[in-house]
Amino acid sequence: MTLNQDLELHKQSIQKGSKSFALASLFFSKQQKLAAWKLYSWCRYCDDQIDGAAVSTAPRRLQELIQLTRSLPQDPAAMPFQFRGLRDVLSAHHIPAQYPLDLLRGMEMDVQNRRYQTLQDLEEYCYCVAGVVGLMMCHIMGVRSDQALRHAIAMGNAMQLTNICRDIREDANLGRCYLPQEWLKQAGMTETTLFLPEHRGSLVTIQERLLQRADELYAEGFAGLRFLSLRSCWAVLIAAKVYSYIGELIRRDSDRGLTRRIHVSFWKKIVLIGSTAKYFVPQVWWSLKSTEAVRPPARIWSLK
Repeated sequence: MTLNQDLELHKQSIQKGSKSFALASLFFSKQQKLAAWKLYSWCRYCDDQIDGAAVSTAPRRLQELIQLTRSLPQDPAAMPFQFRGLRDVLSAHHIPAQYPLDLLRGMEMDVQNRRYQTLQDLEEYCYCVAGVVGLMMCHIMGVRSDQALRHAIAMGNAMQLTNICRDIREDANLGRCYLPQEWLKQAGMTETTLFLPEHRGSLVTIQERLLQRADELYAEGFAGLRFLSLRSCWAVLIAAKVYSYIGELIRRDSDRGLTRRIHVSFWKKIVLIGSTAKYFVPQVWWSLKSTEAVRPPARIWSLK
């Protein structure tokens, strides 16, 4: 398979798997965009392999993914294109090999159908499946300072908590529950009684507590945008604004998204993109024309 064919497959993967991330990626430089597509393609492939496997075969499939990820440099021609893409991204951007393995550790938690006793336990899971993706994206964007990486973890964790709040019913149908067990116990609920009418208020309260924690983490993530180049900042800000808006929609929805999936329409995404432009005018035009990462004045990063 040729390089161009691989790139087209990576592009199709992100366009099919996440329209929000695909849209945000268009604001990266060409090199960063292609790297983001490759990274997403590998993450999506692994996730689909685990979610599509039967309970009895998922552990074996996970071990195969771990082995493939560890052996990337050995025989790239024999690998699925998603792993060739990951190999290229890790090498080109000096990404620690532990990062993709951490993501697979999060998938192992799903394979084990793990429950999370505390919010801290849940945030460890969020780090594995989302925060570590933020770390890898930092390397792609040329940012490696410890302070910047902490902000990236916060942003990834915020997005994952938003996902959890949106997918409570869907996860329950799959036999999964990410809500902190101690919160359920305090509210007098169990997983089997989660959706009973008499527990509706308590469930909404737990959902709101997670959304409030996500808001705190989004704020921490936004504070890290000052470490990014103009183009990288805009791409990350767009993705984060779309995701954080899901939380707003959950709060506005009379059903809180507990019987139907909340999503952001295409036109609302366009509006959100437009709302971010005010942080970058008048420097955005010449920056988009440049392939270089140029850091704008700090005054642009006020998100108030």
